[in-house]
Amino acid sequence: MDGSTTPWTAEQRAILDHPSDAHALVRAVPGAGKTTTLVGRVARLCQRGADPRRIRVVMFNRAIADECRARLAALGVDGVRVRTFDSLGLEVLRAAERRGLLRRELRVTPEAADAWARAAARRQDPPVDADELADAVAFWKAHLIAPTRAAFPGREALVDAYRDHEAIRLEGGVLRVAFADMVYTAARALKESPALLGPIDHLLVDEFQDVNLARVTLMQRLIHRRTAIVAVGDEDQAINEWCGAHPRFFRDFAGLFPGLPCREYPLSRSFRLGPTLAAAATRLIAHDGERSGAAIVGGGADEGAIVEADEVPATVRALIAEGAPPATLAVLYRSREQGLAAVAGLATAGVAIETEDLERIRQSRAAALILTYLRFATSDLRPELADAWRIVHAPERYVHKDIFARQLDARGAWGLTAVLAYRPLARELGQPPTAVLAMGELAEVLQRMGRCAGVGEALAILQGHVDLGAQLLRGGRSDRPQEGELAALGAVLDLLGGLAATPAGAAHALASLDPTRGAAPDERVWVSTIHRAKGKEWRRVILPALADGLCPAPARGAVPGSIEGPEVALQSEWLAQERRIFYVGVTRASERVYVQAQGPTPSPFLAELLGATPAPRSAARSVGPAASGSVAPLRRRRSDHGRVDVDAEAPEATARRGRRRAERAGEGERSSEPRSSEPRSTKPWSANDKTALREAWARGATLDAIAAELGRSVSAVAHRVVRLGLEGDVEVVMSRRDLA
Repeated sequence: MDGSTTPWTAEQRAILDHPSDAHALVRAVPGAGKTTTLVGRVARLCQRGADPRRIRVVMFNRAIADECRARLAALGVDGVRVRTFDSLGLEVLRAAERRGLLRRELRVTPEAADAWARAAARRQDPPVDADELADAVAFWKAHLIAPTRAAFPGREALVDAYRDHEAIRLEGGVLRVAFADMVYTAARALKESPALLGPIDHLLVDEFQDVNLARVTLMQRLIHRRTAIVAVGDEDQAINEWCGAHPRFFRDFAGLFPGLPCREYPLSRSFRLGPTLAAAATRLIAHDGERSGAAIVGGGADEGAIVEADEVPATVRALIAEGAPPATLAVLYRSREQGLAAVAGLATAGVAIETEDLERIRQSRAAALILTYLRFATSDLRPELADAWRIVHAPERYVHKDIFARQLDARGAWGLTAVLAYRPLARELGQPPTAVLAMGELAEVLQRMGRCAGVGEALAILQGHVDLGAQLLRGGRSDRPQEGELAALGAVLDLLGGLAATPAGAAHALASLDPTRGAAPDERVWVSTIHRAKGKEWRRVILPALADGLCPAPARGAVPGSIEGPEVALQSEWLAQERRIFYVGVTRASERVYVQAQGPTPSPFLAELLGATPAPRSAARSVGPAASGSVAPLRRRRSDHGRVDVDAEAPEATARRGRRRAERAGEGERSSEPRSSEPRSTKPWSANDKTALREAWARGATLDAIAAELGRSVSAVAHRVVRLGLEGDVEVVMSRRDLA
């Protein structure tokens, strides 16, 4: 019954034989067989006479919970309830409902949280960012902080929005519960009626490093005095502090559950990682000075290697051409700011991918902006004011909206281009001269775009004449949503530039693009954030765009808290949080980790992973087993002829060709701004960029010189100066132009 045919290691046997009247804290490295060990422990408890109905198992997500149930069934174990924390919380609420303990009608609407956040965000004056609000609400609920106790210094509007969010959720006397509410509400219900689920003699919890205050409180209020807990986890993989998790719960386990003595056990052998990858991962995570985890013992079947990757789509296509099944490959990134370019490149490179992030690109404000330009460039239909204003309203155009509306009423029947180009009416109605000139230039840009045969050429013209980044970011949103929008802008440009479509057909081509290409799930490459890859593994993992400012990401800054003080929501040191995320990405691979260093300041985690700064691309060598303390250089994948494989031209190269064609036709960038081989205003602003900008501004450099140094447009630099508080007005900043 305990899976005795399994060749248990000595460490696993110790856990299986752990006494039934004590807690166990199991420190498990990546790939250590945690699920197998937990299933064996449950089977051993039942073999010893434990009542299966009084055993609870809590797994990280639904897929792993289903796997655990299937394994228990295969061993003949029946009656043990396996849950996720969310489903456990919902089970508590259902029990409270049956007993008449809820004061409101219970209505479970798991997917409604986004709608509540959008509605509450719109109620604020000015509106707040709905995604930021959703994150803050989840954080407060993970810490059991009700709206009356919530605080967020400097972001008080989010606190007000939280109150409105809960008013919407509870309106009409109904208790509506989405995923973020299940544990939060259940823990509050158990405060008045503990142990609602009956006696639990044994509670086994996987991924314990990801518990938060709400989950710990739920556990404390469900168990009785003699409940024995087995908690399995790896504090090195604690990557969910953004939603309230913290490694301290793992470290303080014995103090959180003092009813029984506690024994600690290691699971140090990884069945996934071979010696080379195990040594590299251990070397990386050893830089976290607060950790107390163990070194990984590499027991994987493959030695493992770290390989330098070139452009991501070409790397993926080459691996598939070499015989790697697509389902054994994954492209993982720290954040969407880091990964959307890879998503766009893969989506247009003929590779079948499994991803949620292509839809984020399609639904982004950036996509709406670009498609609006293309639509007006290819249509002379009467535009609606809101639609036309989306592209006419830009930081440097100074167009008066009320006057523009009158222009549209008078000449809109001939299309937007006709409205913009007719200067006499604009002057007559009172538009400033600068606005009249800017509208005329925009009309010319739209006309030129409309004459293009391909969408890539049209976008090259648009980028050469319009600071899309500054236009997209108008409104003074906080840095984090801005960086996401800029990443989406770059991805939209890459995606559309890589499609074989006309400017008029771009919207349809984007909407109909199927990232799976009709392939079965086991024939797709997995493409996602590292957070979504938690608990999964692949033979080969590609980690793209490893630049400082993307991985590690810029520090989050202040986090939501409570009126009692910031200590309620303690956070680990930021770099430690980011390192753990990178560590999880590295340890998803069983054979090869492909790293793509990027920019003049590659991610510092690369040096930590390898024990030294990565070798230059032209001199990279193969990684083999390294002696302790030795440097493990990178291995670069090459073709049989010794050259780097490039199976498809990068979307960036396609866009560059289009820009060169436009420049040869006299349609390039304005001569007053430095040229660049990529859209300068679509790059995220890293911490290094902002520091360089502050220093250059302080020493009196001209705006043009700063733009050239940072590789951005003058307008993008000017608006960033204002957002950083270095000046209060864009016009003042623009006076520092070098007009000589």
